[in-house]
Order: sequence, then structure tokens, then C-alpha cells
Amino acid sequence: MRKRLLALALLTTLACALAPSVTFADERGAIPTPVTIEVGDDGAPVSTSGDGWTYDDGELVLEAGYAFAFTGHAFDVSGENRIWNSGIIVDGIFVSGSKGNGSAVHNEAGGVIQGGTFNMPVNNYGTIEGGTFHESAHNHGKIAGGTFDDYVTNSEGAVVSGGVFEDGGNNNSVDNSGTIGGGEFNIGVNNSGAIEGRGVFNAYVQNGNARFGTDKNKSCTISGGTFNSEEMDNFGTIEGGTFNGEILSRGIIAGGTFSSTSTVASNDEDTTDDDGGTISGGTFAGPVTNGDPDPDWNAAAITGGTFAGAVTNYDAIGGGTFSSIVSNKEGGTVSGGMFLGDVTNRGVVEGGFFARPIIIGEGGTVSSCTFPVNASLAGLSLAGTGAEQPVATYEKDGEESNCLTLTADTGYTLPSSVSVRLGSADGRELVSGTDYTYNDATGVVAVKKGAVAGPLFLAASGVPAIAPAPEPTPPTPGSQPSSSSAKLLAATGDSVQPTVVAGIVLLAAGTLAASAIACRKRRASRR
Repeated sequence: MRKRLLALALLTTLACALAPSVTFADERGAIPTPVTIEVGDDGAPVSTSGDGWTYDDGELVLEAGYAFAFTGHAFDVSGENRIWNSGIIVDGIFVSGSKGNGSAVHNEAGGVIQGGTFNMPVNNYGTIEGGTFHESAHNHGKIAGGTFDDYVTNSEGAVVSGGVFEDGGNNNSVDNSGTIGGGEFNIGVNNSGAIEGRGVFNAYVQNGNARFGTDKNKSCTISGGTFNSEEMDNFGTIEGGTFNGEILSRGIIAGGTFSSTSTVASNDEDTTDDDGGTISGGTFAGPVTNGDPDPDWNAAAITGGTFAGAVTNYDAIGGGTFSSIVSNKEGGTVSGGMFLGDVTNRGVVEGGFFARPIIIGEGGTVSSCTFPVNASLAGLSLAGTGAEQPVATYEKDGEESNCLTLTADTGYTLPSSVSVRLGSADGRELVSGTDYTYNDATGVVAVKKGAVAGPLFLAASGVPAIAPAPEPTPPTPGSQPSSSSAKLLAATGDSVQPTVVAGIVLLAAGTLAASAIACRKRRASRR
């Protein structure tokens, strides 16, 4: 009775332990039956069979629909093909006294390994989630966790979405032909498939292979993860990720963030094809070397990207934004891009926007490029540029001109002359009539393209317009005083109102005088 109760308690405990994961293990959603296999001190099962399993001629076969836990001693899997699992291995310790040439554990399609310690090679066609693997693991299915201390081979179509991959003292690596979507990799990774997601790579990574053809290498992609390895080789395609070490790229960099501690060399060894290393995107905080001075190396190209660090170019730059120093070496060509820092040219410049004058080294030539035009204007404006930053194009021996049009602001007229200099207000002044012309009637400044050896500085001041004298305002009828009143005003300095009062006073005085004369005449007649 006690044995029955003990067995029941053990099965109940096992079922509880399996409950969170049983639906994961069975694709049909069936609940697997928990089974315990007792292992003797000789490393073999005590019995030869049980529910869902058989042990015959040194091979243990585990069937689907069951979840197996091992008790007693460690299972001895010395030799090859010792376990064939189509069910669920929940836990256990598996040791190998003598290693064979192949895998000791075969996890079949639909089989699941959840936990356990494996001291022998594992060949996985199902799912590994958890466990410690001290020997090699060959994955044809899915690895979603676990700790791996030896070689891991992830085959085409297989997935590694988690796990910790250590050296284990075996100088091992991960060889990937499938997909790596996560995990912590403290050993080297050779990628012939896809690396994506949030993996952390702390050791050497090789993306693609020098032996592969161009099309095969292009399909070897990195599109995510953090790469902290001191060195990395890229023969394939990088479309994303954060990179903190030295990268030698013989393939394609089309994205990613490259830190200030990361140095990038983009070039290609002399191979049977003509394709070289290419940078068409990405953000680079550290130095970048494009190409190689050795003529036996194939051409490399930068056609895009943002470069905050110094760039050394031996091959071709056709695009990108460069904020720091660019050294265009002998054999290097610049045909496009925006260059905001100093540029030293010993090769050929035949295009691009340059915020500063190009420093021509020995043997360097410039056939065409574009420089900014800065202006110091008073009472004037530049018209019709259609851009935030007016520009002027340089063309070697060019006969055409760059035309800039001045317009006068309100209250100003166009000046009789302007000043055009190279670089700044202190730069060399161009010669009017030789390097440029100015039409004071139209405001057009025409600078010859052959004279634009750097950024231009245009200075001019509008002439204040003289306002005409105002016309006199005609008098309004009845609003002006009479001529006599005006004379009186002129004599007295009084206003119109006092003038009217004075008129009344004079009139009253005249009346009084007339009355006095009449009185004198009456007195005389009485006498």
C-alpha cells in the first residue's frame, strides 16, 4: 500500500512539474502521460520497457505522448544512438564514458528536451528548451534555451532563439546555416544563414565565407544584435545591429550603428568576381577605410551612410554625409556626397558638395564640385534660389557662370557694386570683370564656374532711397481768415477769435465817434 501511495505521489509531483509546458510539447494539444524511468548503478534502466518506452540492445526509445523523468543514477549513453526521443525528456543526468563518432541522443521531430544535463552529443530535430549541454549539439529543429559548452551546428531551416553559448574549454563555435534570433554568444559564430533579433555576440563573428560565390554571400545576413567582438569579418550583408569592434567588410553594409570604438575597413580580396565591399547605409562614429592601396584588391564603394569619424578612401565614394576629415588617396574617386569637414585630395574629385575648400595634394585633381554661398546683405535679399543654402558649382575650365540675383528691400535701391570673396569676409576677393560680373540694373551677380575654388562670400549693401518733398495741401473754402484778419494776425500774432473781437471793438468805436460829431453839430445850431 505504501508503495502505491509513493508511486501516486511521485506521479502527481511529476504531473504538476510538467503542467506549465505539456501543451508546448504536444503539437496536437494532448496532455502527455508522465512516466518515470529508474536507472540502476550500471547506467542502464532497471527494466527493459514501460509505458511509452523500451530499452533494447543499449538503445532507449521514448515514444510520443509521454513525458519522461529519470530517477536513480545517471543514464550512461556511451556509444552512439543510445536515446531516440519522440516524447518529452523533462530532466535527468546523461553521462558518457566513451564517446562515439556520432550523437548519443537523437531528439526526433516532435520530441522535446526540457532540462537535464547532457554530457554527450545531441542531435536535435525537435525542440530544446533548457538544459546544460557539455558536448556538441546539432540542431535541425529549434533551440529556445539552454547552456551550451561545445560546438553547436544550426542547420538550414533550424532556429536558435535563445541560450547561452560558452567556450567550455573546447575552443568551439556556433556554425549557423539557419536562423539565430537571440542568445548570448561567448564563442565565435560562423554565419551562413541569418542573424536577427537581439542576440549579444561577445566573440569573433564571420558573416559569409570567402569561398562562397557572390549570390550565396549576399544571402548571409546580419539584421540585428549587439556585436562586441574585437574583430569581425563580413563577406555577406549587414542590414542592422550595433557594432563595437573592428570590422573587415568584403561584403555589403547597408545599415547598422558603428560606435566610436568600431573601425571599419571596407574592401575585397582579389577573387574571380568583380564585386567589392560596399557601404550603402549605416551610421559610423569611428574611422572607416574604403578600399585598399593594393591594386590586386577589388574596388570598394561608399554610396551612402552617415560618417562622423575620419574616412580614408582608396576606391570610390559616390554618396553619404561626412562630418569629419576625408582623405581621398591616390587612385580614389569622389563623385558625390556631402562633405562638411576638411577634405584632402590626392585622387580625383568629380562631384559632391563641400562645405570647405578642398586641399589639393600631390597629383590630386578636381574636375567639378559644388560649394556653398554665404552672404552678408543690408537692404538686399537673394532671390530665386529655391534652397535654404545657395550654392555655386565649380567646373574646371568652365565658361559658364553661376548666377545670383539681388533684389532691393523696401526703401532701398540696388548698389553700384558688390564684393565676392572666397571662404569668408577675410578671404581672397575675386576680380570684378574677370572672375565675376555684376549688373546694377538687374541685380544679377554672375560668377564664373572656373573661379569657384571654394565656398563663396557675397557682401553688398542697398542704397537708401531719397523721399520726394510733399505737395502743398490746397485750402478748404471758409477755413482761411480774410486778408484784413490775416494782416491783423500778422501784426498782433493773435488767433482768429481775437481778430473778430477787435473788429467789433472798432465798429463800436466808429459808432461812438459818429454820435459825438452829431452832438457837436446840434450844439452849434442852438447857438
